[in-house]
Amino acid sequence: MDTLTEQNYLQLARSNPNVTCAEAPPEILEVAASEVEPTIFMEEYFAAGHAAWLSMKYGRSIHLPKEMMDRAIIVLWHRACLLNTARLLGQETRDSGKHFFSDEGLYGE
Repeated sequence: MDTLTEQNYLQLARSNPNVTCAEAPPEILEVAASEVEPTIFMEEYFAAGHAAWLSMKYGRSIHLPKEMMDRAIIVLWHRACLLNTARLLGQETRDSGKHFFSDEGLYGE
């Protein structure tokens, strides 16, 4: 993915934090699933989207400690990989209606 496309996706994550898993861009799901761990871009993307989602949820800017944001990035990236697999197999997931940038319920709680 080129730099301009990455910047466009980062802006999309910041400005559209209420996107559902069913609406997640297929290109993002493919990029997530193409690596064995989140790339720098994926880290930036999920951090931007998660921060925007937290702001939307709480009505104000929330700044998580680095450790908490790192955990959110990992679980969001992992879900994106699972969503990509389901997409490729033509399967619906139970997360389809959930907010794509929300980490709620992703920690085995």
